Amino acid sequence: MSNNIHDIFNLPDEEILHPEDIALMINMHVESVRRWCRQGKLPSYNFGNKYVIVGEDFKTFMKRSKVKARWER
Repeated sequence: MSNNIHDIFNLPDEEILHPEDIALMINMHVESVRRWCRQGKLPSYNFGNKYVIVGEDFKTFMKRSKVKARWER
């Protein structure tokens, strides 16, 4: 996957992702992704202290995180 953030939106909605996958895609530390899951910022499922994120939820999270220009706020 290239570093183009728009490639993220080509993920299938049904794709199952782990925090490690997301951390690699967006070049963030895996603990940051886990923290977003724990805080409920990134919708996820927790099975035995392992987080699973659905592609559709990740794409929605990314769209909500988009920074808006000052005049759009």
